[in-house]
Order: sequence, then structure tokens, then C-alpha cells
Amino acid sequence: MKPTYKPDIYSSTFPAHGSRLVYGTSGLGGVWGAVDPGESVDCLLYALENGITSLDTSPSYSNSETYVGKALRRWEGERPFLSTKVGRLQAATAHDARLDYSVEGMTNSIKRSLDLLGVDSVDLLFLHEPQWVPLDRIDEILDTLQSFREAGYTRMLGIGGNPSPEFRPYIRSKVFQVVSTFCRMDACNLSAFDEEVGLYQQQNIAVYAASALHFSLLGNRFETYTKQPPVGDDYISDRDIQNAIRVNEIAKKHGLPLPTLAQRYLFSMAEATRVVMGARTIPQIQNTINDWRQGALPEEVFDEITNTIAP
Repeated sequence: MKPTYKPDIYSSTFPAHGSRLVYGTSGLGGVWGAVDPGESVDCLLYALENGITSLDTSPSYSNSETYVGKALRRWEGERPFLSTKVGRLQAATAHDARLDYSVEGMTNSIKRSLDLLGVDSVDLLFLHEPQWVPLDRIDEILDTLQSFREAGYTRMLGIGGNPSPEFRPYIRSKVFQVVSTFCRMDACNLSAFDEEVGLYQQQNIAVYAASALHFSLLGNRFETYTKQPPVGDDYISDRDIQNAIRVNEIAKKHGLPLPTLAQRYLFSMAEATRVVMGARTIPQIQNTINDWRQGALPEEVFDEITNTIAP
């Protein structure tokens, strides 16, 4: 299975309000390095002012929920589509994984998230890091998630992360309406098309495709990672790096910056019900919105990338 070209990047089959482009807030929360809290809030307001009306956060994104809450209190327009997560707790960095899938832990987590965000409910609640979910307690965990929906804490439920093969049998549309995957649907890696995308399509489960720049391999770390590949990184393989080098040549050929080509490639992918980007500074969010406004890649360029990186 290969990606399908989508000429109208702004339309979406997602069954709720909000823009197809989602502002993922891990970076501006501070998990990838120090941020200016004021700039993080300004980034969110800039995005909202420019039509990005879907926001995704998590307790594990350091201070992200606090910054999103501050932005929402200042925002005078219609409330954006909001999603957050349970299962992974607040941490200072992306490498500090603190987990709690207990009933009490997840209940405290969603209540704290609502308090920080300043809302009574979110539109979508993700079960975070499915690969770490204790499957011997999966029934209890699924019951707890559904109780949150029944209590009015959320309207929809989703899976936030790349599910392990062992977890996939539990991805059922009667429980989950969305799966958010990262680094598996982008301009250097299409591994989600091996099995996952077809599984989700069969059940009419929406897909959030995150990390269009593949943890910056297709962005500001291209030179660093191609010269010195990261050791022991589960998400940046040698194949990803070789694909990135090939796609960079395509970008040069068509006179486009690599990050712009990469983002517009994912924007142009029909299987991505929504696309999650993660700008952490004002220049980054400005560049992303500029890329968004340029629309879909020409179909022949989209196909050139797909045929270059597809297994």
C-alpha cells in the first residue's frame, strides 16, 4: 500500500470541528530544550489567529498544558478542537518516561489537565504510549477510558503513539475513533502503510500523522544526522537517513527547502486525516503556516517522493 495524493489539503473527513493541521505542543512545552514561556503562548495565539484551530497537548509535554491554558484564556475567538492524553505523566524532557495507567492515576491526570487548560472537557483524549500499556490490565484501562467519555471529560478517545503489534488487536472503533502515529508517515518513512493504515481504514478510524519533519531529520538537524547518525535512536534508522538524503536531492531539484517539501508532502497525503506539526518558536510557526498556505505539492513531485522512499 502506498500513499494517495490529496489535492485539497484543507478538507478533511475528520468527524469534528477544527483545522486539518493540528498544532502539536511538545516542543513549545519545553521537552526538547528550554523555551521562552511568553513565546510559547504567542506561538499558539499566532496559530489560532491564522486559522490553525486544532491543538494537541499532553501532561508529558512539560509545561505545554499550562501554556495552552494561558493561550486559551487570552483567545477571544471560537474555542479550538482540543486533545490531551493520559498514561504518561509530566516530565522535564522527552526522554523521561513516567507512566501511570492505573484508574486513580489516569483519573487524576485528566482532571489536572482540564484544570490547567481551563476547560470542563476536551474533544479528544488519547491513551498515551500504547507500546508501554500493561496488557494484563487492558480491560480495566479500556473501561476507565470509556468512563471518562461517559462522565463528559471527553467526546472522543484515541491512541497516542505507535502501537506495538501486541496492542493492535485492542484498536477497535467502538472504543477508539483516532490513532496518532509519528515518524511512520512522512517524506523519509512510510512504514505505517505496511499494515497499520489499512487496519485503521477498515474500521473507519481517523489518523493523526505527526512529526512531518521526522524529529528534525528533514529539518534543522539534517546536516547533523546525515554526518553523524544518532546512536540507539529507535525512530531514526539508517534507512530513514538514506531516504532523507535522496529526498533532499528532490528538494534541490525543485527549488524547495527540504522542510517545506517534507511538510507539503505530508499535507498532500490523503491517508493523513489530520497532520500534526510541532513548531516551538515564532519563526517556525510562521514557516509552517507559510508552507500550509502553499497548498499541495504538484502531484508529480508527490509521486516522485513516494516512489523514491517506498520499500
